[in-house]
Amino acid sequence: MSLSNTEQKIADAIASRSAQMLHDLSHLVSIPTGHGYKAGLEETRNWFSARLSAMGAKIHRTPGSDRPDWLREPCVKGEGESDSSDILYADRLAGADDGVRILLSGHIDTVHDPAGTFQKLSDEQNGIRHGPGAADMKGGLIIALNALEVLHALGISVRWSFVLNADEESGSFCSAHQLQLIAKKHDIGLVLEPAGGEGKFVTERSGSAQFRIDTFGRAAHAGRDAALGISAVAALCEAISQVLSISDPAIGRTLNIGPLEGGEATNIVPDHAAAWGNARYQNDEQRAEIDHALAKITTHGHALPRVTVKTIHNRPRKPATEQVMAIAEIALGVARDLSVSAGTISTGGVSDANVLQAAGLPCLDGLGVRGGNLHRIDEFVVTASLTERATILALLINRLLSRPFVTSSL
Repeated sequence: MSLSNTEQKIADAIASRSAQMLHDLSHLVSIPTGHGYKAGLEETRNWFSARLSAMGAKIHRTPGSDRPDWLREPCVKGEGESDSSDILYADRLAGADDGVRILLSGHIDTVHDPAGTFQKLSDEQNGIRHGPGAADMKGGLIIALNALEVLHALGISVRWSFVLNADEESGSFCSAHQLQLIAKKHDIGLVLEPAGGEGKFVTERSGSAQFRIDTFGRAAHAGRDAALGISAVAALCEAISQVLSISDPAIGRTLNIGPLEGGEATNIVPDHAAAWGNARYQNDEQRAEIDHALAKITTHGHALPRVTVKTIHNRPRKPATEQVMAIAEIALGVARDLSVSAGTISTGGVSDANVLQAAGLPCLDGLGVRGGNLHRIDEFVVTASLTERATILALLINRLLSRPFVTSSL
């Protein structure tokens, strides 16, 4: 299938905006949004609100929920101000009630230090530009925004929404509930995480759980009364060893521990220690094995040492369902018609696609830009992928409008 006249107009319009997209990306990257930095997150929300409302979208802003108090990093809240985890949700769902409802999903937060040295988009060298969040995922946000603006300018009617959260990098604990509610209002989810290797679309993601192990002992002088002490650190080491023994990266069942806390001084037997961890799994059987391993180290009663475990499966597994693969096939067809190399990939990484799809919304992920070195101070974006991926996204949205067999199977 070659490009139709309308699709060629879309592709040409995207190509004409290459300088605009680069300018947009440079501006967005220069706004620090890591570590819950309120001022940067607020500036970014305002910038997107202006652009999205100019297309007639209704702008909604919803506070995030509280994170479980046992997690290491709580949501950042300012005195008398809105929470830095607020969710920005723009929708253009009004109009015909029988058209496919498409949700674009992205996050405005990064992992980068707002006071660090990595602060702006670099000049181009060898086809790439470095910048904090350039690939993960400010580049994806820019291509989505420009794709929607082109479709709007050409008069192509799309029922779309765009949700932007600000705590994806820390687990989406604050935004997950709102994401689930929003998912139920749509038929198809398109998630703007960076493209997989060689520009591949992500159809499947592992499940993820966060957990915390606390151990309790009895404090004592480490020299004079050592025999009276019961070391919580020693108990924690044993518990960690048991949990990590089932980690098996070869089959996609992994457990990782860190950070750790325990003890106040070297001459005191510690009476409390704690460890935080993350688990990944490929299927329900592996999830059950992880839960069993964590339950097995838990003690009951008041005898010392005592071990407690808290667990939350914050990102359920995202399978490559029939509906997801139907969307992927359309995206692959667009790539072929543009003579762009593409494919599909399953990954152990997680994203908000896990949350959205668990709420019943089939999601194709990895629709963002091509880039690499994510979460590092040499993160980069392939400059040409701005135009390439914006074109793929715009044409994918356009083709989804005329594929009733996709939405009927959803």
